[in-house]
Amino acid sequence: MFVKKDTHKVAMLVYPDAQILDIAGPLEVFARTSRWLTLQGHYSAQAYTIELVAEKQGLVKTSGGLAMQAGQSFASFTGCDTLLVTGGIGFSNAMQNEVILRWLQAQRQNCERLGSICTGALVLAAAGILDGHAATTHWEYLQLLAANTKNCEVRNNVLFVQSDNIFTSAGVTAGIDMALALVEQDYGKSVATAVAEQLLLERRRGATQPQKSRFLEAEKRTDRFGDLQLWILQNLAGNLTVNSLAERMAMSSRHFARQFKEHTDVTVADYINQVRTEEALRLMETGVSSHKDIARQSGFSSEQHLRRALQRHSVGAIQNSR
Repeated sequence: MFVKKDTHKVAMLVYPDAQILDIAGPLEVFARTSRWLTLQGHYSAQAYTIELVAEKQGLVKTSGGLAMQAGQSFASFTGCDTLLVTGGIGFSNAMQNEVILRWLQAQRQNCERLGSICTGALVLAAAGILDGHAATTHWEYLQLLAANTKNCEVRNNVLFVQSDNIFTSAGVTAGIDMALALVEQDYGKSVATAVAEQLLLERRRGATQPQKSRFLEAEKRTDRFGDLQLWILQNLAGNLTVNSLAERMAMSSRHFARQFKEHTDVTVADYINQVRTEEALRLMETGVSSHKDIARQSGFSSEQHLRRALQRHSVGAIQNSR
């Protein structure tokens, strides 16, 4: 059961050539949450309000060609509880806009939460806001983010990061995942899950989920190993030994192991361990299963084997973030 709160004001900073889904996706999460809470009889007023703010009030053209109305300018803006910075190909110009950077620095002291979607993290970085914090962005821009921050722990292959009251997401649809996590912080898991269901999401993705989908990675392949990877992902709790997979592919075990490595650049054992560990992390973030059940559902033979896999994953994540 959640506790009623005052209306929470969410604002999104937009600029020319912003990514429209970076804007619309997260804001729709807050708008849908507000509507759902009202329809369920929990609120008579709005739980969230949303608005766009830009350097100047008026239409802002996004990278896809559509224009969005910024109802507030920097001059007319009176503050908010959560301020998000959109991403998009216009980020490089925004990084060099001193008016935007000074405004962000001023807002940092006035809002409860400050965050970014995709390359919006680079705008925060240019304003010096990410220095001393952990952060992420779209996988294509991780090196650029690291080069534009001081003492920032840039985390790769995660969907979003919370560092104190600063939130950064990997971008595009990951902004929806981060917004749902913010809703969960405000109103609890049941509300966030109900909103995800309203938005027809297949599942909620947690912060540590990888940016690149294993399913899409497999679907991109044009050889038999793509079909095999899809089958593996759908049968993680099954018998995934080299021998059983080789039999499925009508190959000898030795030939199959060589061919799998040649086509995927990873050994069979490493691939199975990676995808099982990722599934275990996803299940752990749901908080609904014991470690014993998680080990079983993700295909580990015991809790001990699961713990070892998680330890290896943590060491690798730390090394990759350096």
